[in-house]
Amino acid sequence: MKFTIGSRFLLLTLTAFFWSNTNAQNILKNIEKKDSSSDKKSFFKVNANYLSNAIYSGRKDSSVVPYLRPSIGYFDNSGFYINGGVSLLVSPTDTKRIDLITLETGYAFNISKKLEGEINAAKFFYTDQSYAVTSELKAITGINLGYDAGVIAINAGADLLFSNNTDIFTNLKISHYFEMGQDTKKWAISPAIEMNAGTQYYNQAYYQNRKFTFATTTAGSGIVTSAAKHGKGHANGSSSSGNGNSVIKTLVFNDKNKFNILDYEISVPVIYETSHWSLYATPDFAIPVNAANYEVDGVLQKEQLSNSFFIEIGAFIKLYPHRKTHA
Repeated sequence: MKFTIGSRFLLLTLTAFFWSNTNAQNILKNIEKKDSSSDKKSFFKVNANYLSNAIYSGRKDSSVVPYLRPSIGYFDNSGFYINGGVSLLVSPTDTKRIDLITLETGYAFNISKKLEGEINAAKFFYTDQSYAVTSELKAITGINLGYDAGVIAINAGADLLFSNNTDIFTNLKISHYFEMGQDTKKWAISPAIEMNAGTQYYNQAYYQNRKFTFATTTAGSGIVTSAAKHGKGHANGSSSSGNGNSVIKTLVFNDKNKFNILDYEISVPVIYETSHWSLYATPDFAIPVNAANYEVDGVLQKEQLSNSFFIEIGAFIKLYPHRKTHA
């Protein structure tokens, strides 16, 4: 068994931001090894994967939101990278459409032999028809650190999420990395446990603008937003007036600014990797906790949470630019 901190760190932290989880997070995991400093090369990467359900910190819509997600990125040997991709909704019960366009950039760096870091930012462009739980997010920026503790790898991150307000998110992950084979052809697996915590302004915006079919007004704001116009509206409790217009109701999301643990996750990323292409799969089991409380016209309700299994399956190829050699 051979271990490299670079492989293990990137297995955990070079996220592509093409959800969910995940987690900034997720939510998606870009699984690949990191080249050693002696032979690190710049490359383009063409990636495509299937995500069985868009789940973020254990939260999800009442309907399954599966995505097919092609992307293309450039990864410079300095540590800088840039990615762009689309998320195509492939639900059998809904119209096929591009649900999300994502642009991401970041910089990965070494702090010491055992400690590495990454700073990143992503911009999201969701369609008005999207009902993914993260569909009110506009952008994310964050930092991740990965530490080689020997038997385990420890990864921690902090993110700012921008919707109608700003959320603070943190993430802690512990994993163990195994690999078999040569550097040019190998299998790798990294079982991990993870905890996500944060505030939920993004979730309030999703409930207000996407989840319900009735129009809502946030108490004290005086601003009416029509979920019937913008979102799919899968939730129970929908209401309409006799003339077909949505009934305006008051929504108070009580826990939007509370910093809570949101979920625990168990994942087992697996990859087969060669020098130029790779196949990967990341099965994930999310256990959400601390259901939020909200009120509709003064009636207290609790967020419905349930455990979720979802999986990401994909492949990517690397294209190395030819460099001219000087005599």
